[in-house]
Amino acid sequence: MNVFRPAFAWQSHAVLARHIRVHLRKWHTALLPPVCEPLIMLLAFGVGLGRQMGNLSWAGRPIDYLTYLGPGILAYTAFMTAFFQSLFSAYVRMHFQKSWEGQLTTQVRLEHVVWGEALWAAAMATTYAVMVCVVLVGFGLAGSLHLHWAWLPAVIPLLFLAALAFSAIGLLFTAILPSMDHMGLPFFLVIMPIGFASSTYFPLPDIPALALIVQANPLHHLAEGLRWLLIAGVPTWHLAAAAGLCLLMIAILIPIDMRLLRKRVFGDG
Repeated sequence: MNVFRPAFAWQSHAVLARHIRVHLRKWHTALLPPVCEPLIMLLAFGVGLGRQMGNLSWAGRPIDYLTYLGPGILAYTAFMTAFFQSLFSAYVRMHFQKSWEGQLTTQVRLEHVVWGEALWAAAMATTYAVMVCVVLVGFGLAGSLHLHWAWLPAVIPLLFLAALAFSAIGLLFTAILPSMDHMGLPFFLVIMPIGFASSTYFPLPDIPALALIVQANPLHHLAEGLRWLLIAGVPTWHLAAAAGLCLLMIAILIPIDMRLLRKRVFGDG
């Protein structure tokens, strides 16, 4: 069976709609993190730390740290939100809330549940990224940040694709982690290495071995692609590299996720 076809089935969209309805019941509290987190990060690091740092060099030009940090936070938001939604939230729904069991008693099959979780994580991450865009525009209106704002709507589809790929990583750990006590492992094995080797918060040092590693890091290409687009107003190969790596991750990880989750939920291969 084609594991990608269920992504377009009405059952997968029904699972997605279910998650949206549940989330909207607590919208007044759920709205705070996507607005406050980038605001705090930009104020604490971009403004506070940035004033201590002064200008830094990027692409052979001096820029202030707040300008460098803005696109990086946008990319990192898509990564972090998608990963944690497909890991913690999906694990809780599968293991503790038994939501998956209830859905599987209907016309929904496991592949629809998995795609519904992936689409929900990507949709949530994209929504959070849009909130970050709003915060960045607010800094722009205040005169603290100067970007090519016309490019902001164009990056939303790429952020959704990236979030979908990152959600596949989260679902992989949802399938293999034995308990909640092991949730710290993905943070140290995935979040920190990918995040710190991605130039989201600071330029990477000129180390040949590190340069080779980051070429395989989709978050690095996403952050750099957004940075070139929003700061210089120039689309670069980083955007294509980010899209290509994300498509490759989806093509490889989703079938693995399906097989491992089927084994975990039903006890078969």
